[in-house]
Amino acid sequence: MTYYLGVDAGNSKTLAMVCTATGEVVGFGRSGNGDIYGAATADTAVDTVLAAIASTSIDLAEVDGAAFRLAGIDWPADEAFWRKQLADKLPDLRSVTIENDGFAAIRCGSLSGIGLGIVVGTGNAVAGRGPKGTSFSASFWIQEENGAAGLGAAALRAVFHEAAGIGPATTLTPTLLAHFGQDDAESLLELLTAREGPREPRDRPVLAPLVTRAAASGDAVAREIVTEMAERLADYTAFVARRVGYAATDPMPIVLAGSVVAGGECVADAIAAALPRQLPNAHTTISTLPPIAGATLDALAESSVELTEAIVDELRATIPTL
Repeated sequence: MTYYLGVDAGNSKTLAMVCTATGEVVGFGRSGNGDIYGAATADTAVDTVLAAIASTSIDLAEVDGAAFRLAGIDWPADEAFWRKQLADKLPDLRSVTIENDGFAAIRCGSLSGIGLGIVVGTGNAVAGRGPKGTSFSASFWIQEENGAAGLGAAALRAVFHEAAGIGPATTLTPTLLAHFGQDDAESLLELLTAREGPREPRDRPVLAPLVTRAAASGDAVAREIVTEMAERLADYTAFVARRVGYAATDPMPIVLAGSVVAGGECVADAIAAALPRQLPNAHTTISTLPPIAGATLDALAESSVELTEAIVDELRATIPTL
């Protein structure tokens, strides 16, 4: 039996998935932060990715192709780092491709692998493959904190702005006070900034569902937070489109994916609404598959397996609940 390996590494989790040529998932692994920029050290990120792969219990000598879609592949040196690590530590693995995790979304909605992907998870990624084969990831060109972490940080700012009298009232205030178990905004501010035992930034992403629910319920401040993020992502998507060879008016598939997109319709709707102002003929699809599925489909396609809807259906039917 020949197998195909996809790996999707981010800041909140790393997933590894193995399937057959028909799309049947036969191995699955999960571990923590696999971003060489976001983990405690680059070696820690490598160990995390290797742990996810080991958890699939697949003999790597039987893997015909592997696609690594990793947060932290931002410069050529990052790819070179990973290529050396994989060659040294997984010598049985062959036909390896390594790209930023933003590329994992594309094949979830465009089996050709051509188009653009927007992944909104703990962080965010925007990547594209153009009609002539050019590929590009926005990576560090994205200057703002988007994704769940960005939503959480913006929500906290809104609460503190209201308390200081420099921002409008918002239902985010009672919601976040209840979440942190605090009586007022000043107590919350002290909790998050006190010299002894301040909360870590990792607490911010868990606030994202509170923001999207408030936005969906009509809170004007929460809706503005979501809309501003969507417009920024649309700007960067247009930037990536230009870099990979699309004209602004060209038809192009754009796939939205990631935990924030899956967890709140208002985010996907806001991005879909913002994109046409930049790319009027873009066709936007909200992925019904997680990015790990896109990485695994990449492994199949890059190993000369002709992708069909039947393969996608089999992958969807056999992927474990994340």
